[in-house]
Amino acid sequence: MQASIAVSSDGDRWLLVNATTDVRRQLELLPQKPVTLNRESPVTAVLLTDANIDHAGGLLEFRQSPVLRVFSSGPVRDALAGANPMFAPFARGSRQWSVFNASEDDAHVPDVDPDLRITAIDAPGLMPSFAGGAESSGAATAFVIEEPISGVRVLYAPVILRLTDALVATAQQCDAAFLDGSFWSDDELPALRLGERTAQAMGHAPIGGEHGWLKAFASANGAARPHRYCTHINNSNPVLDPRSAEARVLRDAGFALPDDGMEITLGGR
Repeated sequence: MQASIAVSSDGDRWLLVNATTDVRRQLELLPQKPVTLNRESPVTAVLLTDANIDHAGGLLEFRQSPVLRVFSSGPVRDALAGANPMFAPFARGSRQWSVFNASEDDAHVPDVDPDLRITAIDAPGLMPSFAGGAESSGAATAFVIEEPISGVRVLYAPVILRLTDALVATAQQCDAAFLDGSFWSDDELPALRLGERTAQAMGHAPIGGEHGWLKAFASANGAARPHRYCTHINNSNPVLDPRSAEARVLRDAGFALPDDGMEITLGGR
């Protein structure tokens, strides 16, 4: 399925990070609430990491939901709700599309969930091709989701053009981390004759190779921690074959591939 996570502190109210094009199928995996007359959704808010349609197209499944709130950087909102009539209704009337300042370091995203603290980290990224395709602040966001009572923290960064020192340090401090695993090598698609653009030209830092982000963790201080995952994996990526050399390198570095519908319980709950 598409790359997305659902987070809940109580198993009742759910926060989605990215509304993917197959979100209806994904929602079927969530614990079902009792049926009510107003057909309410267990999803109360959606955080968007970027404006790519594979991460935002699922918003259209919530067009009948009266309570859904959307959070993103300003450039992401402008590229979607500001320029596309299909997404415009999510930013007007009784709907709420809140933006945070992508230029701030570790900006707090308020009013998402009363039991969770959300921090937005501006990650190097490209706007999608329909919005110009240029690198700009706010094009990609990584989110840290924290439950203050237990101190449990999760990093979700499925789209990054470059892995910064700040993201490495944050991943090392979090109980679970999901990082952009789209491609193993920068020239993966051209080498396989599956496309002409490199990974970085598409806005993704490769995992392996001399300039891959995995090297940053090999040299980072501190022991490897469990719950380290690659997500947003392209079907050309050799790590999908568990017998491949690339998959072994990834495992040896302490990273795994999450299964569709995988559940992670953190903090002993």
